[in-house]
Amino acid sequence: MEPRDPRGAALIDLLFACAVMLVLAAIALPSLQASRERDAVRMAARHLAAKLQHLRVEAVRRNRSVALRFDPDDLGRYAAFVDGDGDGVLQADIDRGIDSPLEPGGHLQGLFAAVALRVAATVPGPDGVGMIAADSDPVRIGSTNLVSFSPLGSSTSGTIYLATPDGSQMCVRLLGTTGRVRVLWFDRATSTWRHE
Repeated sequence: MEPRDPRGAALIDLLFACAVMLVLAAIALPSLQASRERDAVRMAARHLAAKLQHLRVEAVRRNRSVALRFDPDDLGRYAAFVDGDGDGVLQADIDRGIDSPLEPGGHLQGLFAAVALRVAATVPGPDGVGMIAADSDPVRIGSTNLVSFSPLGSSTSGTIYLATPDGSQMCVRLLGTTGRVRVLWFDRATSTWRHE
């Protein structure tokens, strides 16, 4: 029996190894993309929570009301304002220039491209009451788009929802009396909100 040519066997082995690697890559890429989106929405929620905590400190430090305003025409855009006339931060006062910008505004998608303020799917309320419908208002802080902090450290109560295209869902909760900010993520497997 004649020995096989080792060069031919090496080429076949190389082609087989490449095919196996391509199949494994095709399997892993969707999982990797989903993991990246989950990480992005977590970082965005933490960023927003840190921004809110910073504004709470600013309100106490300045002894004036401070608010974060989400643009109603582009909810991802936000800006911080400080009370200029002692009646709290109001949209009418912002429009008239009485309540002035505290710092340059920002855009959530400018920092986290895959993340948007939105409710991706119908989920239970984070407080265990009712259901939040998919694509409903993601900024649930009363009748305005202003999250206000008083000089005493209290805040507007409410919840801000963030999501990615794959449906990864998080929220930032504000507890009014204490001004506490909490970050929660939605566990789709158990349909419950969990603390970050």
